[in-house]
Amino acid sequence: MLIKKIDQGEILPRFYGVAWIDWYRDQAMCLPLGLNLLAGCARNLFYSIKNAGRLVRANPRDAYEQGLRDGRAEATRSTRIEPSRPWQR
Repeated sequence: MLIKKIDQGEILPRFYGVAWIDWYRDQAMCLPLGLNLLAGCARNLFYSIKNAGRLVRANPRDAYEQGLRDGRAEATRSTRIEPSRPWQR
């Protein structure tokens, strides 16, 4: 079979490239170079046609801030919740 499923941390096989990533299984689907681009574009086209009328109405930053606000509302006054920031300010 041409498709190779590569788990996180594994090395890509020689002359193979990532076609798409299966986020649910945390695996990269790899195909030989050239075919990976064709298969990835075909898959993206299929899902864009399949989900053409559906809009994503969630902004990840707004959802994160809403979760912080909800957590602060449920926490006691002695507990302080600070957002985790991967960068220095």
